[in-house]
Amino acid sequence: MSPVQRILRHLLRLPPRRFASEAATEWIPLSDGVRLATTVIRPLRDEAAPAPVVLIRTPLSTQRASDSSRFFARVVAESGHTVVLQQCRGRYASEGRFSPFANEARDGAETLDWIASQEWGREPLGLLGLGYSGFAAWAAASLRPERVGALVVGFQPRDPYASFFSGGAFQLEWALRFGIGLGDREVVPGRRIDLERAVRHRPVCAADRVALRASDAYRAWASHPERDAFWQKLCPAVPQPAPPALLIAGWDDAALTAQLADHAALRNATQAAGSILPQLLLGPWSGGRPRAGGLRASRPLGRGVVIGAVVDFLNRRLRGASVRSAPVRVFVEAANRWRDCADWPPPGAEECRLHLRGEGRANALVGDGALSPEAPPAHESPDHFVYDPEDPVPTASRFRAGNRVDDQRFLEARADVLCYTTEPLPSDLDVIGPVRLILYADTNAPSTDFTAKLVDVAPDGSARGRCEGILRVRPASAGDGSEDLECDTTRKLEIELGAAGYRFRRGHRVRLEVSSSSFPRFDRNPNSRSNPETADPESFVAARQTVRHDAEHPSRLLMSVLRDRVAQNDEGPAGNASGPSIRSQPKG
Repeated sequence: MSPVQRILRHLLRLPPRRFASEAATEWIPLSDGVRLATTVIRPLRDEAAPAPVVLIRTPLSTQRASDSSRFFARVVAESGHTVVLQQCRGRYASEGRFSPFANEARDGAETLDWIASQEWGREPLGLLGLGYSGFAAWAAASLRPERVGALVVGFQPRDPYASFFSGGAFQLEWALRFGIGLGDREVVPGRRIDLERAVRHRPVCAADRVALRASDAYRAWASHPERDAFWQKLCPAVPQPAPPALLIAGWDDAALTAQLADHAALRNATQAAGSILPQLLLGPWSGGRPRAGGLRASRPLGRGVVIGAVVDFLNRRLRGASVRSAPVRVFVEAANRWRDCADWPPPGAEECRLHLRGEGRANALVGDGALSPEAPPAHESPDHFVYDPEDPVPTASRFRAGNRVDDQRFLEARADVLCYTTEPLPSDLDVIGPVRLILYADTNAPSTDFTAKLVDVAPDGSARGRCEGILRVRPASAGDGSEDLECDTTRKLEIELGAAGYRFRRGHRVRLEVSSSSFPRFDRNPNSRSNPETADPESFVAARQTVRHDAEHPSRLLMSVLRDRVAQNDEGPAGNASGPSIRSQPKG
């Protein structure tokens, strides 16, 4: 073991290695003549039977001991598995041309066939990947499910469209960082990418040249804002039969909602077949995704938790080890503890409904916006704000890679941010599950966006964003071949904020912020009939937005709350010293 590996094991608090290992280089030929650079890392064991095999396919460097993929592969190998670590087509030493998402199913399936033909190629095999490598695992499993006995995917959805679009809006900063950062064959150092200037360039589809260079992949993603045939071709099917699986996601990951949908799809497939239900690990990990693959957990200890969970799962499924693990394990932020659940969303959770209230002056913190368990009366004045795409609301630091500046106070001082806040909570409130907003809204624009963010407000007034979502309101078909959206017509919108595992502590307040932009996480909607990805500066116009909350238009925030943490005293009058209770209702 090298000194670097010994230090990393210590920092990550990993258990001692069980076996020494040796590595050999292979060149795996594919049916089209391309050869893929592959490192086979084998544990030095006394057992006569071949060790279980795990395949990791990555777009990253794998040659140095300090490379994250190489270190991860060696840890898995030294727990008793033969690890086949392969560089994707066109990456580093592998031959061919890299086209993101396009070739991973075929290349992965042929690699699985090659492994099965080796004398040490014991089946069933394991497929493992974090980040883009997770997509490669999904893709290979979709074509050779019969060879797969364990599937581990972290921080990456099965659907590439969900990597770059959320609520119909383009995840601009991440798409640029990923598309440019991949480079032609090798990862481009982040310091070479002028991201701050690129995200402000218009049209969005040409921002790649401003960042560093032209990227065919980035331009293709930006030019397909709908989940059309381009994306459908890239999205692998759910493996049938579905193998035992472990999905790993972070609360801050932009693709969290899509990963939870993958978990639900696997659960449905395994239930129908009567096989092993998938596992889910949700932790306090960053969604900044600064690299194309590898480990993206926010802290060294976080990475250790991920690696430990992966090794335990592979040992149990491929080596028959008796390792206890809950079907769903979630880290409850602010409570600073892990919680085991039987499923996702957690059984027994209730839907907490908080209604938007106020008398039409919810703009910024100085306004009168409130969140209340009480439904609004027949008439309550709506709130208004102006969304100007030339001056968008900036993305809060929690949702941006590498930015740790707490800018929440600045955001809440803007007139184009509506703030709705509860009274101080009388007891702790555990929000564990999906978070969404039912919003009744009008706009005078033919197309626009609405955003929503869940915020925790401490007794001293400091605020921290927990999760956020966006919905792009596109023109609706008029049925005669034209496209038009009736302006100033109230529409019922449903905005997915993802999910949360968070404890709002006693004395804290729950806040909802509503606006129309979170830039540069999402691209700006020009509020015109121009496509946001191709709109030039002349297409950007301001829009007047209206948010309604009355008996006919009950805008409300919906959160999943575990019953054992819900406040029980809900009889006190509004405004008393203990504050209001947060009542919940059964789902449905």
